[in-house]
Amino acid sequence: MVDFDERDLLRHAEEAGFSKLDLELRVTVENAKRPVPWERYLRTSGNPLIPPLGEALDRTLTAEEIITFTEHLRPLVESGTGQERRASAYLIAIKE
Repeated sequence: MVDFDERDLLRHAEEAGFSKLDLELRVTVENAKRPVPWERYLRTSGNPLIPPLGEALDRTLTAEEIITFTEHLRPLVESGTGQERRASAYLIAIKE
């Protein structure tokens, strides 16, 4: 989820007129287990419908911001000492 959370998701569904809502939120946190080459990491995407990380960085950050981001994340990725966090929300909404 980017720029909104599960409360926003529920609020938007309610505002759209859905009267019955069921939301399942799953959050996974894992310590990195293996090093990954930085160039490969930049070519990965968490979902086939979103751009790879490197492309997303180019689209959204300035050159200076990319440098700052890379200086922080690259050592964690290449050493395998970073942390991975994923969140998935499954919403069932019914209009009655």
